[in-house]
Amino acid sequence: MLRTAIFAWLAAVACSAGSDTSSEQHAFTDDAGRSCQAALEKSSPDTPSLSQSVSCDGEARQCSAESSPCFQLTVDDASQQVQNCPACCRGTASSFNSADCSRLLCKTDADCVYSRAQCLGGACVCENGLCE
Repeated sequence: MLRTAIFAWLAAVACSAGSDTSSEQHAFTDDAGRSCQAALEKSSPDTPSLSQSVSCDGEARQCSAESSPCFQLTVDDASQQVQNCPACCRGTASSFNSADCSRLLCKTDADCVYSRAQCLGGACVCENGLCE
């Protein structure tokens, strides 16, 4: 019995030790004229984000009763541009129509939300589609 209690305590400590994350806040605008905020949840500043949430002041997508309107950042396969997409979210899943997406606008690399994204010609671009 004592062995089980010790194992359970060790497992709880091990699981909670790795759960420290920090949130990076980034403001951006997109081609559709929306002003947005992105929050990237990270385990450390140099690692890819574990999750993201985006909120915008513009019109959101109409969704069914089972999901709620949200925005999702994605990278276009052809242009490698970072895009903001009105989406429908349910839990951690989202769905969007790529035709509704708008590219992120920028003046410097710092405007591009992701650490590896570069500002090229006023748009945020991720070389080979890798942003973090």
